Amino acid sequence: MALITDAATGWSSPITLTTDEIWQTRKGSVFLTTTATPDPDDGIQLNEGNAVQLASGATVRYRKAGPAAAWVVRETVG
Repeated sequence: MALITDAATGWSSPITLTTDEIWQTRKGSVFLTTTATPDPDDGIQLNEGNAVQLASGATVRYRKAGPAAAWVVRETVG
């Protein structure tokens, strides 16, 4: 398990997954995208408690939605 606690209002650096993972918002709200060069309005929004499964090989970026802190946990599937 990895906990992301540094989400900012701008898109993160890309993270390329080497295994299937579930990403869940533990605190606040975040946007996730697999778009190579995302616009500020791109991505799906995950509110606290929401999760999504992402496939190995996907390149993911994240950002927080709004001024409040946001945490995301990454959990390997399988």
